[in-house]
Amino acid sequence: MLVVIGGGNMREMPLVNDYIVSLLDDIRTSEERKPRVLFFPTASFESKPYVNSFNREFKTRLKCKTTCGLWLDGEMDYEHIKEKFDKVDAIYIGGGRFDVLVDEFSRMGMDKLLNDFYKKGGLIIGNSAGAMLFYEQCISDYKIMSGESDCYEIADGYGWIKGCFCPHANEPKKKQYINDSNIHDICMLDEYEYLVYGDNIN
Repeated sequence: MLVVIGGGNMREMPLVNDYIVSLLDDIRTSEERKPRVLFFPTASFESKPYVNSFNREFKTRLKCKTTCGLWLDGEMDYEHIKEKFDKVDAIYIGGGRFDVLVDEFSRMGMDKLLNDFYKKGGLIIGNSAGAMLFYEQCISDYKIMSGESDCYEIADGYGWIKGCFCPHANEPKKKQYINDSNIHDICMLDEYEYLVYGDNIN
């Protein structure tokens, strides 16, 4: 199952977070343990405030067992990350720079690990840049964020979901870009909006 979030501050989306954890609640009763959630803050350059925010929501408030996939500073390698995939019930991919996320996930082989995790029935949550990975294409602002351009562009995702995804769709300039580009088959989500895809994502 995939949960796609249009963006927003993690601590300001309690209803979304509550829903995510409700999908894992049967683990508390059937297996008598806390659900385990693996967080990737890769797109934010592994921001410590972002990690802290995630832990406050999912570990402290929602009583899950949380862990983070960190490797930018050499803390973990592929084998350590793979071991985490084998032990968790859900994976949360955070927002930030889409180009950083794609490049680092490619370097570490995350696309195959994520695909295998989904196929075995795991829950994967993507917020903004994290959700952009799931689609064939997405509306990206990473060149704007990096100062390379002042325009949005269409970037490629993993193609698990057909069509094009636009996070932060409430931004007026983004809506104008979509209208001017005549993009069809597009999923637009405002911040704090989310969609759920079941077993057959294509």
